[in-house]
Amino acid sequence: MIRILVVDDSATAREAITAILNGAPDMTVVAQAADGVEAVRLTAALKPDVITMDINMPQMNGHEATRQIMAMTPTPIVVVTTVTQREMILQGLDILLDGALDIVQKPSRLSAEGFEAISAELVAKVRAVSQIKFSKA
Repeated sequence: MIRILVVDDSATAREAITAILNGAPDMTVVAQAADGVEAVRLTAALKPDVITMDINMPQMNGHEATRQIMAMTPTPIVVVTTVTQREMILQGLDILLDGALDIVQKPSRLSAEGFEAISAELVAKVRAVSQIKFSKA
């Protein structure tokens, strides 16, 4: 079972991402965090297999949370964001340099087909990065 921490400042987004991931037979969301500070704390305490990380959050954004997690408790991270494709490239490059492994568009009010496609992409990317194991320095 792939254990996942979902990090997003939007309760609605956290619930949607959690429902998508819990719907996969090999995944379970072990906790949710509303900001980067909580994400860093929960990662150290729970040691999830994968983290889904929002970028824009209060207190500590996804960039800084990713940096701290990768320094203290290296964990595969998939960025889940609402930013546009252009913004994703500009911001995404930075967060990938911080240690995140992949980026997926956040599920939103799309057509049923669009929501299904994004859901499938999210599940596939979480499953793929869960295979990555970091060695302790």
